[in-house]
Amino acid sequence: MKSKWYFVVLALLLPVLAACYPATPSVSPATPTIDPDIYNHVPDTTVYNPGECMAVLNAPAPAYTSNTLGGQPSGEIPAGQYEVGVAADYGSSLWYGLNNVGATNWINSTSVSSLAGACADAGTQ
Repeated sequence: MKSKWYFVVLALLLPVLAACYPATPSVSPATPTIDPDIYNHVPDTTVYNPGECMAVLNAPAPAYTSNTLGGQPSGEIPAGQYEVGVAADYGSSLWYGLNNVGATNWINSTSVSSLAGACADAGTQ
């Protein structure tokens, strides 16, 4: 009788114990790739007043947040004309912070088709 009781308890506990321990180990998300030419460097910046500098995108551009520059894009900005709020020159790359497009607002200058206004005059492309 003792052995039957053991199997009943085991049959009841086994599903509970199995639910407590996942079959596959959890995988932590991948760490974003960091561009050493950008990470921990202070860029030369130029701040533009609203409407003072405009960037034209002839095609959708990969967009980044301020902490993903040089890594994987965080979104995309459609083709169009956008107001530039700041230009950040890291020496190895030039980035534009666009106004009024949300938090994912940084684009690489290589995505810009043309500039108009003060930034075009300054040659920051």
